[in-house]
Amino acid sequence: MSERDIDGGMAIGEFESESESERESERVALTETELPPCCLRVSPLDSSIIVVGTYMLDKQNSTRYGSIDIYKKNELSLEKLSYVNTEGAVLDLKFSPFTKNLLVSCHSTGNVMLWKLFNEDDFSLKLELLANHNLFESSNLITSISFSPILSDIILLTLTNGEVAITRLISNSGLTKPQIFQDKHNLECWTGSFGSQYALSNIIFSGGDDGCLQAHDLREPENLSIFNAKRIHDAGVVSILPSTITHDHIGDWNLSRPYDLWTGSYDDCLRTLDLRVISPMPLIDGLIPKIKTKQNLNGGVWRLIQSPLSNDDRILACCMYDGARIIDINDEGNPKITKKFKKNHESMCYGGDWSPDGDYVVTCSFYDKIIQVWSPNLNI
Repeated sequence: MSERDIDGGMAIGEFESESESERESERVALTETELPPCCLRVSPLDSSIIVVGTYMLDKQNSTRYGSIDIYKKNELSLEKLSYVNTEGAVLDLKFSPFTKNLLVSCHSTGNVMLWKLFNEDDFSLKLELLANHNLFESSNLITSISFSPILSDIILLTLTNGEVAITRLISNSGLTKPQIFQDKHNLECWTGSFGSQYALSNIIFSGGDDGCLQAHDLREPENLSIFNAKRIHDAGVVSILPSTITHDHIGDWNLSRPYDLWTGSYDDCLRTLDLRVISPMPLIDGLIPKIKTKQNLNGGVWRLIQSPLSNDDRILACCMYDGARIIDINDEGNPKITKKFKKNHESMCYGGDWSPDGDYVVTCSFYDKIIQVWSPNLNI
């Protein structure tokens, strides 16, 4: 989440929005949290289990703290099962796509925590801490954490000092010393994402508060970035989603356009970029991608989360102060808003995820401490 909130000539295509289908989606459940929620994930092994990371700033002594809360989705309600207080506030958390009961969380105190989520017996669910790794100075907030969809041992981290780093899993609880990429952002780095298809399989992308989109080569972290695009966005870059192929093909996204990249920004706009600077060639050092489409979503586009279903290219977009959207891809390959949801989200909508069966979506908003479950398929 944003620290600011918490403490050349390019042809731009049209973005499709169908007013008849772009309706408010049906809410299934709502609950209020004890601490402000800023990130969440649904368990890939149990679609009824939602894991929420919280973030609280104690202004009196300038310290941050948080928790990981476990909720169960019942038919029309959310039930809090348990919680664990954490070292530092939680800024992001992800389940491993390879070991699906392995959860990683990143914190405001420069550390990464590894957890195992499992059923202790038929009636109770347990979140067990496997390891706590102090990877960076405690004054450095880790803003996002991501697993590669194709490389089982690599984790990508972004930091408030502008750095982008990777670490590697050793078994299921160890982490190597971070490798920090040569090029850093001039301000906070908010987000990072892995390429996975063809020439992008060794590329990572990062976005920062400086409005820059960078591409880095995993094989050469000591070298300068492949490109550092400063003129595509009008404000900070906070979400990045490349065309994605996964190791088990669960959650593959936009496969027919392997060089498409979607980005979200504080400028409220969703952009689709073509990374082929000279069609059909992919990245060329120093040359920035082309903008294909640009659309204002009426809120900062903080998260872009692809559907977990096969042959489903829909995206959940968390739009900060304007709730969330479901966005599909039309026949021309351009984004199309199909659903929206806000209701009780009266503050920053920072976190969201799909259930693994695609039946529901869950989102959270920060200052009002609200979690809502809603249908990506049904209108009111």
